[in-house]
Amino acid sequence: MFETENRGQVGIGTLIVFIAMVLVAAIAAGVLINTAGLLQSQAQATGEETTAEVSNVFQIGKVVGSETTGNGEIDELNASVRLSSGSDAINVSKASYTIQTGGNATVVNGNEAETSGVSLISIQGLEDNSTKVLSDQNDLMVVRFQLDSLSEVSQLEESESITIVAQAPAGGSTYKQLQAPRQIKDNKSYIL
Repeated sequence: MFETENRGQVGIGTLIVFIAMVLVAAIAAGVLINTAGLLQSQAQATGEETTAEVSNVFQIGKVVGSETTGNGEIDELNASVRLSSGSDAINVSKASYTIQTGGNATVVNGNEAETSGVSLISIQGLEDNSTKVLSDQNDLMVVRFQLDSLSEVSQLEESESITIVAQAPAGGSTYKQLQAPRQIKDNKSYIL
């Protein structure tokens, strides 16, 4: 009445199809897990880089301009810098500074050994004067710019504005726009 030979072949065929589907699903799951892991590590690296770029900045505090040459123009800027909240340690000598005066701008390297016209002075919190790394909120350093030694920018005349952009090695930047006083006297210093 019933043929048992054909029924067994149908059962084996179904089993083979089932095993093939399980293998395909396992391979697909492996590819998805591998891709998810790769995307997770890439997203984590991108997130860390973005966080460093946004949070690893230092603040430009008070800027003192001095007239030292007797020509009635501010030729020296002393900008105090410290870490921003949440920032990791920053090597100030590896930062770059963009200075714009009188319609001209220049980018200078913060390494005083490579750039004439820039010097770094440790003020507070740093253990010795040779350390150029701000590692704590209490650390304070002065970046001195000798405008007459920098190319493309001029000394500040009375009421002239200046823009300073400090860019940390990780890419975060700080912007400060200042203006010289209306009267500049010889050998005097002014808070800009």
